[in-house]
Amino acid sequence: MPRRPLTDLLTTAVSVAACTAAYYLLPLDELDAVTAVGAVTVFAVGLLVVSGLILLQVSRFRRGERHVGSSVAGVVASLYLAVLFFAAVYYGFAHHAPGSVPGLRTRTDALYFSLTVTSTTGFGDIHAQSQAARAIASVQIAFTIGYLSWALTVLRSRATAR
Repeated sequence: MPRRPLTDLLTTAVSVAACTAAYYLLPLDELDAVTAVGAVTVFAVGLLVVSGLILLQVSRFRRGERHVGSSVAGVVASLYLAVLFFAAVYYGFAHHAPGSVPGLRTRTDALYFSLTVTSTTGFGDIHAQSQAARAIASVQIAFTIGYLSWALTVLRSRATAR
C-alpha cells in the first residue's frame, strides 16, 4: 500500500497536538522537590525513554517500514517530544529553584526556552543561570546535535539508496 503524505502529516500533527496538550495538563506544579539523586535519576530515565522513542522512529524510517509515524514527519515529531521533555524539566527548575532560569515562570516560557535551545537561537531573554540548569541546557544541546547528525545521516543514506 503506498504511503499517503497527507495522512502522515495529519497523524503527526495530531500526535504533536496531543503531546503538547499532555505537557500542559501534567501536574508538574504538584510535584514536590526531590533529592538531587532522585531528580537526576528521573531525568536520566526520562531522557532514555525519549531517546529510545527517537531511535525507534529513525530506525523504522531507515528500514522504510510502513508503520504510522515512520515518515520524516514522525522523526521530527519524536524530536518535538524531546523538546517537551526538556521544557518540563526547565519548568520544574523554575518551580522548585526560582532564579535557576531567570524569566521562566510559565509552561509556555519553558516550552519557548526549550525551543530556543533546540534551535540554538538563544535570544537571551530567558537563560540558564544555575549550574544545574546550565548542565541540563548543555545536555539538551548535545542531545540535539547528536539527534540531528544521526537523522541527517539516515536521510542521506536513504536518499542515496534510492
